[in-house]
Formats: sequence, structure tokens, C-alpha cells
Amino acid sequence: MNFIFGIILLAMFILALRVIWATALQLLSALKHAAQTFHRYRAQRLARHRLPVIMPCSREGMDWLAISDSVRQEIQTRNHGVNREAVRLEAQLQAKLKTIEIYEADIQIAKLERELLKIKPVIDSPEPEVNKPRRSKKQSVADSATQKIPHQVSQLRAALKGNGLSVPVSESVRH
Repeated sequence: MNFIFGIILLAMFILALRVIWATALQLLSALKHAAQTFHRYRAQRLARHRLPVIMPCSREGMDWLAISDSVRQEIQTRNHGVNREAVRLEAQLQAKLKTIEIYEADIQIAKLERELLKIKPVIDSPEPEVNKPRRSKKQSVADSATQKIPHQVSQLRAALKGNGLSVPVSESVRH
């Protein structure tokens, strides 16, 4: 019985060691994660309140042309998309300005036409017509009779021409 009791105690001791070891590893992992989070928070806070970096003085000569060229290239690469957008917006602006100029020209034309219409009735004022001598009634009756016949003939010719018939003029005049 002591043997069985010893084995049970040994098993419980091993289980207790394993539980303690697992708990210690989990606690260590949690502390590690908390430390990383704290360091990340401090780094972000310092980045927000960071002072500008001042280049230390170097005794050897620096190639300022190479540095300026590299900075210029970096700026151009970053602004490449912005430049295209600026060119497109500039083209739209020019088109809208031209449209505005066209509208202004149309307005000027309309104003000039209105002024011309105000002046035009003065220019086109009807001249007094010369009174024609009146015809006597006898002449007017004779003229109206002669005017009706040629008018009917011309209507007949037009009607024949409209139907596509070609009738000689001498036949169309006969009654």
C-alpha cells in the first residue's frame, strides 16, 4: 500500500510541476507581449513629439550635388501622379475659360444686334411713294379682263408641267 501511495504522490508532484511550468511560461509570454506593446506605444509617442534631426557636422566633405539630385528625384517620383492631375486640371481650366470667352462674345454680338435693330428702322424708313395717276374704271375693267386670261394660261401651263406632261404652248392657249 505504501508503494501505491508513493506512486500517486509522485504522479501528483509531476502534474503540479507541469502545471507550474505551463503557468510560468504563459506568464512569461504575457509579460513579453505587454513589454512589446509598451515599447511600441512609447515609440509612437516619441515619434509624435520628436524634435527635428540635425545632421551632425562631418569633417569630410559631403557631395551636396549628389544629395540634392537624389532628393529631387525622390520628390519627382512622389509627385509624378500629382503632376498628371495638375496638367489635366489645367487643360480643363483652359477649356472652361475659352467657353466663357465664347459666351461673352455671344453676349456682345447680341447687344450689337439689338443696337442695330434700334437703328435699322430709322435707316429703312419707307420713302414716300409717288402717287400714280388713277386709272379710269373703263381701263381697269379692260385690264382686269386681260389680266385674268394670261393668269389662267400660266396656271394651266404650271399644272401641265407639274404633271410631267409636255404640251406645246400653242395647244394650251387654244380653247
